[in-house]
Amino acid sequence: MTFFDRLNAWRENNRLEFKLAQGGFPKSFWETYSAFANTNGGLIVLGVDETSEGSKATGVADADALVQDLWNGLNNPQKVSANLLLDSDISVESVDGATIVVVKVPRADRTQRPVYINNNLNAGTYRRNGEGDYHCTMEVIRSLVRDSYDGAIDKDIADGICLEALNGDSIRGYRNEFDLIRFNHPWSDLPDKEFLLRLGAIGRSGDDGQLHPTKAGLLMFGEAWRITDEFPNYFLDCRQVSEGRRWDNRITSDSGDWSGNVYDFSRRASRMLCEGLPVPFELDSSMRRIEDTPQHEAIREGLANALVHADYYGRTGIVAIQRRSTVEFSNPGCLRIPVEVVEGGGVSDPRNRTLMTMFNLIGTCEKAGSGFDLLRRAAQYAGTAQPTLEEFLEPDRTKLTLHIEMDGAKLAKRGRAGYAGYVADEAVKNGGNGGLLVGNSGNAGGKTETNVGETQGNVGNVGNFNVRDVKKDGLGVGNAGNRESANDSATTKQTGDTETAVLSYIKSDQRASAASIASRMGLSTRQIERVMKRLREAGLIERIGGTRGHWEVRD
Repeated sequence: MTFFDRLNAWRENNRLEFKLAQGGFPKSFWETYSAFANTNGGLIVLGVDETSEGSKATGVADADALVQDLWNGLNNPQKVSANLLLDSDISVESVDGATIVVVKVPRADRTQRPVYINNNLNAGTYRRNGEGDYHCTMEVIRSLVRDSYDGAIDKDIADGICLEALNGDSIRGYRNEFDLIRFNHPWSDLPDKEFLLRLGAIGRSGDDGQLHPTKAGLLMFGEAWRITDEFPNYFLDCRQVSEGRRWDNRITSDSGDWSGNVYDFSRRASRMLCEGLPVPFELDSSMRRIEDTPQHEAIREGLANALVHADYYGRTGIVAIQRRSTVEFSNPGCLRIPVEVVEGGGVSDPRNRTLMTMFNLIGTCEKAGSGFDLLRRAAQYAGTAQPTLEEFLEPDRTKLTLHIEMDGAKLAKRGRAGYAGYVADEAVKNGGNGGLLVGNSGNAGGKTETNVGETQGNVGNVGNFNVRDVKKDGLGVGNAGNRESANDSATTKQTGDTETAVLSYIKSDQRASAASIASRMGLSTRQIERVMKRLREAGLIERIGGTRGHWEVRD
C-alpha cells in the first residue's frame, strides 16, 4: 500500500488537504488549520501537489525550518487563538524520494472553539465543507461562542419575562409525573415556587431581585408566544407522513390551541410518533402483560435527545417525522462531541443541561451517555437497520434516524433467532431472573414460547394527567391550559392483569407504596411506579395528601 493509499480514510468528508509549500511555509495553512479545528479535524500534507493524474509528492526544501515556523505560529496568539497540536501530530516523511511534512489537526474541544487566526474572531474563523475552507458567518460564530461556555447556559435567568409566562397546566402535569416516578420525594409537598426553584425552572434575578423563569423553565413550561420573546426562532414540529403526501397529522408549537412548550410537545409528539407500533403479547416474570416495547422507548429517547440538545437560538426548529419505516429527529445545532464518541456511548454533553435534568427526573432521557445503546437495542429487537446520526452545516443541524418495524407479523416471525435473542440479551443484562415471552404479536396469528429470561418494559403514555391537588402560593401562571382535542385527551380505563392486581392492593391498603406492592408481586419498584402512573393518568386512582397521604380508587 502506497503512502497516498493510506490517506484514503482522510479523504472522506474532505478532511485531507495538500499544499505545495514550495516558497516556504504557506499562509493558507492557517485557514485550513482553523477550518479543520472548527469542523471534524483533518490532515494537512505539505509538499504534495494535486495533479490531473493524481497526487504527487514534490517535497519541501527545508522540512526542519517549516516545522519550526509551524510551532512558532501555533504558540503566537496573534497568529492563532489555540494550539491544538502535540509533538506526535507533526511528522516528517519521505515519499518517492521527496521529503514532506504531515500535520494532523484534531477537532477542537467545544470549549476552545471557535479557533480563529490573525487575532480576528469575525474575519479569521473558518470551517470545512465539501468544497474546502470557508469563512464562518456571524450566526455560526455566535453559536460556537455559546457552545464554548462550560456551564448550564439554559439555567440563565430570562430577566425580561415574568412568572405569568409559565403555563399552570403544564406545571401540574409535570408534577403529576414527578410524584409517580419519584414517589415520596421530599420535593413533592413543596409549593409550586419552591418546587420550580429546586428544579431550576425559575430563579432570582440579579437585576431586580425578583423571581423570573430560567431559560430552561421558559422552554419547558412557558407559553409558546412568550418563549419566542427570548428565542425568536423557537419552533416545534411533529408530523406523520405517508407516501406521496406532505403530512397526514401534524403538531406545531405555533398553532395557538395548546401551550406550545417543550414539556407538552414531548407528550403529544411521543403519542403521535408511537402510534401504530406493534405491541407483541409479552409477559413479565409474573405472567402479566407488558404494554411497551424497545421501539417505544427508542422513540421517546430520540425525541427527548432532540429537545435537550437543540440550539434554541438556531435558525431552524425541531422537527420529528414518522414515516412508514423510519422516525427522524432533527434539531438546530451541531453535536458538541464527535459522532463516533456519541455512538461509542458513556459520554454525554447536552446543550441544555437543566432541561435534561428535568426530563431525567420524570424518567425520560438517559443521562449517563447510554442513550445510543438503547437505540441500538431497539433496532436489534425489531430486526431493523441500526440508527444513524448525521451533522449538517449552514444551517447547523443534527439528524437522528431510527429504523422501525411497523409489521407485527414480522416481529412474531423473528422467533428464537431474533426477538427471543434480544430478550435473552436483556435477561443477561438484568441478572437473568427467568420469565416467559410469548411472541404473539399485534396482528400476527403465530405464537412462539421461549423460556429466555425476564423482560421488563415501560408503561406508555396514556392521555392527559389529572389535575393534582398542589399547594398554591400566589405563583401567577398562564391559564391557556392544554386545550387538548377530543382525540388527544381520550384516556382509557381498560386495565390489564398487572394494573388489576395493583388496584387490588391499593384497595386493601390505601397507604401502600410502590416498593411494598413490588415486593408482594415479585416485580421491580420501577415497574410498579410506571403502572401506578398509568392508573393515575387514566383516572383510576388519585393521591390525596402528598407524601404522607393515601390513595383513593375511583370507580
